Amino acid sequence: MIQRKGIITYFQSAKVVSEIEKLGVNIAYKNEKRGYCIGYVDENQFSRIKKQIEALKNVKKVEESLLEMEQFSFVE
Repeated sequence: MIQRKGIITYFQSAKVVSEIEKLGVNIAYKNEKRGYCIGYVDENQFSRIKKQIEALKNVKKVEESLLEMEQFSFVE
């Protein structure tokens, strides 16, 4: 079973959302007015992707979601 982990990204410009998607984050929700997006990634790649997102311009903060991601996990 592939485990997923939620990731929340706060940004200054909505243009960064497309760059986040290119890194392998599956965006589930974005709110451009409030400046954040919620997505999920594979659990074993979370720390690497988090560091890459933090290095992007216009990103304020990146957090791990506290929600259980069982609904986004699946069996290969």
